[in-house]
Amino acid sequence: MTNLEKQADEILVLQSIFETKFRFLNDNNQYEILIDFDLMQPFVLQCNNRTSIIDHLPPFSLIIHYHNEYPSDYPPSFLLSCFYFSKFSLQNLCKKIDNYSFSQGEVCVYDWIELIKHEITNKLILDTNINEQINDPRALNGYLFENLDQIYQHLINYNKEEEEKQFQNRLHTCLICTDEIPGSDCIRLYRCGHFYCRACLNNYTQMTFNNGRFGEQVLCPQNQCKKALLPNEIKQILQDDHLYERYERLTLQYALELMNDILWCPRCQSAVLLGNKDDNLAICDSCRFTFCKKCKDLFHFQAMCPKDYAVVQLRLQQEKERERIRKQQEEKDEELRKQQEKNQKKYAKHQEKALAEQAKIEKQIENAAKIDLKRKPYREVVINLLEEDTLLEKILNAERLEALNTQPCPNCHVRIEKNGGCSHMHCSRCDYDFTWSGAEGSQDPQITSLLYHSATADSVQHIKEDLIKKFDIVKTSEQLNEDENEQDSKIVINNRSFLGAAVVKRVRPCPNTSCEKLNVKIGEDNWIVCNGCLKQYCFSCVELINGAHHFDKKCDRYTPL
Repeated sequence: MTNLEKQADEILVLQSIFETKFRFLNDNNQYEILIDFDLMQPFVLQCNNRTSIIDHLPPFSLIIHYHNEYPSDYPPSFLLSCFYFSKFSLQNLCKKIDNYSFSQGEVCVYDWIELIKHEITNKLILDTNINEQINDPRALNGYLFENLDQIYQHLINYNKEEEEKQFQNRLHTCLICTDEIPGSDCIRLYRCGHFYCRACLNNYTQMTFNNGRFGEQVLCPQNQCKKALLPNEIKQILQDDHLYERYERLTLQYALELMNDILWCPRCQSAVLLGNKDDNLAICDSCRFTFCKKCKDLFHFQAMCPKDYAVVQLRLQQEKERERIRKQQEEKDEELRKQQEKNQKKYAKHQEKALAEQAKIEKQIENAAKIDLKRKPYREVVINLLEEDTLLEKILNAERLEALNTQPCPNCHVRIEKNGGCSHMHCSRCDYDFTWSGAEGSQDPQITSLLYHSATADSVQHIKEDLIKKFDIVKTSEQLNEDENEQDSKIVINNRSFLGAAVVKRVRPCPNTSCEKLNVKIGEDNWIVCNGCLKQYCFSCVELINGAHHFDKKCDRYTPL
């Protein structure tokens, strides 16, 4: 095929594809194609600090000029034109077309069109900071920086027009009658975008007028939509000049009624603009009727308006009623206050009696505990001063664990906490099931425990001070020497006081004569491993042991303190 035949075939194909978007310019060798961007989804239009979402763009102009050497040797000449592309962008696009692979003997215009369509994907930025050093005359136009705002608004308006065209050419379901009707017979409201058929909106609007609503009170029929119809939309809906004039008149009247400085003449019903606010005189400019602003009757000079008099009397009556209610409320408040004082005194007496009874019970418990201490054999422990804080902290931790809502497993004797549910318990250590015995909740510490005598329940220093005050700590005679090294100082604690008993009953020295380190018993387990020498011994008999067979023959392994 010759070049002319291939050019003619390409023109026929492009005409069949683009139809009205294709037109010849001067002769059959030069034509223009308006390229529409195939936007599959809405994209972002950005200009300075403004952003919009649009679905349609104006077409892009591609002008082609054939020569005798196309397509056998060279591609055709072209020109690019698009008002929303910058000059710089158009020149870059010319370079892309120049660099596009051209096969001699093959037509290429449609491939160029596809290349141009891919220039816009999901965002179009109208940029103000562009370097325009390239000079390509094939880029016919492009926006100027001072016209960006106009171009931005033009693109938004074009998008709205295209959306309206699509809406007009499609079938839609009326949101009131649910009939399928063409968009040309629908009215789409500007403020909210809801649409209805003309007949339904006409009936709705007239019904709204009959209910006494006009102006901004005529809202979109859609549920929960609070957007008002525009006046031109109402005129388009009614299509009745006489009815629309009535709507405008009533809307104006409604707006005037909302104004504080407008009254209606009681004689001719004309609007009267109020003047001086210090008196009640109003004069109608239409019929010259003088009337009172308050009662709308003939103006009564130097006499109180009956409406004002009624208002004053009503205020006096309301003031008397408020005074009567205030006095009744004061009497009720006084009676309530006296009753509360009486109840408080009664409660204070009961509280005082309960505290005295509680103090008596606590005194009895303390006396019984003192007698019990005297009956027990005398015991004492010697503690190194440097180890005193650590030892007391261990004892406090053991007492806290026992004071919690815990019980030992009957099988492995590991303490288990109950934090809710029924009484059935399962030990996760030995898989033993048992029933919780006794009451639930944290237990109060016994009088012979450190927790009982600790104000903050965690202050070792507080316990040490109490021990010194109660003379439960006694230094040995060798330790009274002033020259003795503090690292060798020791204290002696006996079980003749509550604090001393709390310490003595829970610690035992290691029976290894080369160690003799004090170890704390936690829980009910008598099998102790010394923290110092790692020897094993029995807490009950304080003898060195080798394994668990000692508890099978001599001592019980698990015993309470």
